[in-house]
Amino acid sequence: MIRGLTQILFLIVFLLLMIIGKAQLWMGFIFLSIILAAFFGRFYCGWACPINTVMRPFVWISKKLGWQRKQVPEVLKSGKIRIVVFAFFLVGLGYTIYTITQGRKFPLPLIIIPLGVITAVFINERSWHRYLCPWGVLFSITARFSKRGVIAESGCLRCSACERICPGDAIIVKEISKASIDPTHCLLCLKCKKTCPLNMLNYKNSISNDV
Repeated sequence: MIRGLTQILFLIVFLLLMIIGKAQLWMGFIFLSIILAAFFGRFYCGWACPINTVMRPFVWISKKLGWQRKQVPEVLKSGKIRIVVFAFFLVGLGYTIYTITQGRKFPLPLIIIPLGVITAVFINERSWHRYLCPWGVLFSITARFSKRGVIAESGCLRCSACERICPGDAIIVKEISKASIDPTHCLLCLKCKKTCPLNMLNYKNSISNDV
């Protein structure tokens, strides 16, 4: 409930800034969040990102209608498409910054949101969050240094419920060890915590960032 309300609040702020032509303020907020991810993890992705917020109802509908694939396509896992997408993103980001300095605006965020929604609806949200989101590339660079994140306690049952529900494809469950959450890709949405039958997943200082 708290996360949902927080997402709606940030979405409203985002839309207001777009309407009044102050997109640069949101851009500044994103870059500040990228820096903070090095200390606290990817809170922006799970709690403030408008793409994620807009995506949620469409994901719910697509699951009900059976449109989503269960697996991430292998072509996305190769990383080649992600590199191409990120290259186009950097060009768009550079042009966006240029237009801001010229007193004009280029709606880069409003272009990325539909791409995220389409990916989530017709493939799955893990494909977007883990392999295609261009902002996610930047967040993954700084988040790997975070000493705080979601970790599994020693009582983990290794039931894999968290692994199946993780929208960032950040959890690996092995037979001989507890669930391992990679802070590089963890969105801190805490879906895994809600799913865990014994509440063995908590956001806290992590012992190690290794997967």
